[in-house]
Amino acid sequence: MFQLKYFVVLILPLMVLSSVAVAQDPTTESVAALAASPALRLPAPEAGFALDATVADKPSSGYVRAVPAPQNAKKNKSLRPFHSVAIGFNANSLGASVEVATPVSRSFNLRSSLNIFAFDYPFTIDGLNYDARLHLKSTGTTLDWFPLHRAFHISPGILYAKNVLTSGASAGAGQSFQLGSQSYLNSIDDPVTGSASVVFPRKYAPMLLLGFGNIIPRSGRHLSFPVEFGAAYTGAPQIDVTLSGTACAQEGCVNFAQNQEAQTNLKAEIYKLNEDLKRVPVYPIVSMGVAYHF
Repeated sequence: MFQLKYFVVLILPLMVLSSVAVAQDPTTESVAALAASPALRLPAPEAGFALDATVADKPSSGYVRAVPAPQNAKKNKSLRPFHSVAIGFNANSLGASVEVATPVSRSFNLRSSLNIFAFDYPFTIDGLNYDARLHLKSTGTTLDWFPLHRAFHISPGILYAKNVLTSGASAGAGQSFQLGSQSYLNSIDDPVTGSASVVFPRKYAPMLLLGFGNIIPRSGRHLSFPVEFGAAYTGAPQIDVTLSGTACAQEGCVNFAQNQEAQTNLKAEIYKLNEDLKRVPVYPIVSMGVAYHF
């Protein structure tokens, strides 16, 4: 089929021209000989095939075979800086994440992510019940370095985070709780209630991740399953608690909104909680997901 194509496109027109010129040109025989010559060469096409020199150099073969062009040029083009993208979806400790990456060089990718999530997390501290709701909102940008040109990578970057925890605070009616070193018994008629919040002092946090998997595989594959772990230095989170209502101590019952001693005990409790939080000045990051390279 391929020989017929070249015969129709090249050889047949030459034969027709030579037949028409028989009666007019005495050099007809030389034209026909040229058309039938096995040494005829086709110029190397630019659109995806090359000539097989071993076949073209054999006069007795009588045909020219097309050989597929090397694919390295196509792969290298897709990995040129900013000439291709990959999109990934992750589940991580920053929330549900979508990320976009592009190659910068053979050893580096530039990657940005958007993370968002919200969930409830109830807990109890010293008899006070906190019905917490954590709002996770952040974006991050990293430069992924592949030192061995394989799946392992080191990713320094920056995280912009607005993670906030808000919560209601309460103690059961008639239940005991503790603030600082003082114990209280909650009132039944006017039980203590309040609110709490946790904020992170650094909105812009340096970040370092280690991981396995390249979402822009140099092998030409499209699908990858990256895994990462690391931390962002957000600073120790700060907690604040406000309470109102009535509770009773050995000295008598007090209203938290009006009693100075009760407020002092509350501040002592907040200080103790924040001292415990200072032990964790970083936000841990663990991530796993799937990505597709276009």
